[in-house]
Amino acid sequence: MTPKPPRITNTPSEFDPQIWKPGTGQDPARYLVNPGKISAIGKTTPGMFRHVRPYIASGNKFFDFPVGVEGFRRSGTASLGLHHYIGDNAVDGVVMHFEEARIELNGTFPGITAQRNMVDCINILRSTPPDPGLIIYAPGVFNREQYCLPESWEFTHEEDDRTHSIAYQITFVRLGEGRKVANPKGIPPPPQPGVKKKPKGKPHKIFKVRDGARTFRAIAKIVYKDANKWGNLVSLNKDFLESAKWRGTGTKKVKPQGIPTHSLPYYRWPIGTRFRY
Repeated sequence: MTPKPPRITNTPSEFDPQIWKPGTGQDPARYLVNPGKISAIGKTTPGMFRHVRPYIASGNKFFDFPVGVEGFRRSGTASLGLHHYIGDNAVDGVVMHFEEARIELNGTFPGITAQRNMVDCINILRSTPPDPGLIIYAPGVFNREQYCLPESWEFTHEEDDRTHSIAYQITFVRLGEGRKVANPKGIPPPPQPGVKKKPKGKPHKIFKVRDGARTFRAIAKIVYKDANKWGNLVSLNKDFLESAKWRGTGTKKVKPQGIPTHSLPYYRWPIGTRFRY
């Protein structure tokens, strides 16, 4: 009788690679308790950020960045008119144009919303900006509106990145500046969100091996009032017992890794050895 071939199923396995597809899979994004809200141009709240999140406005449309300003560069170049003299070591010159300035923003769109943010950002960048150009609002970096024209932009997802996050780098040519930007201060998040009370319990104490209390059983008899609780000492001092090498007092050396488990309750430790209990 011919055996039946094994049935092949499409049931996903934990060992299957994660397919990079927008909006699916594990989301490694850093979710904020309250990132604030940008409901319209000039109508913003900072949430738990120190500053309002930056956004780019084109007329009545705007794109708001999911997190605050991560990386930025403000640079400028002057146009000079220079006259050189043969054999001289100096020049005559004048400033023909005081500054051709650029603003560069770079950072990351985190998580499964990254692809949507990338598309929305590109749509703003390649839209026809009204006079006097696109406006960058970045409280905490620029205290006034920055009028700009988008010059170049790049969005990248590295080949070895198994998350959905997308890195961005956008360069603007600065045209000027406008009104002062309101910068309401946010409420900082608690140092340990979700933890309202101090953790209960007492910190570990230290027992120093001394004459008459050199074994785990003898130590347990003293600190726990029960020699049979020597296993608690083993659990609390695993890092010491699993260490590659340990040097005792005087010239004696022991390697905890070489001590058989059945010998641990009666093994005589050098005087001065410290154990947590």
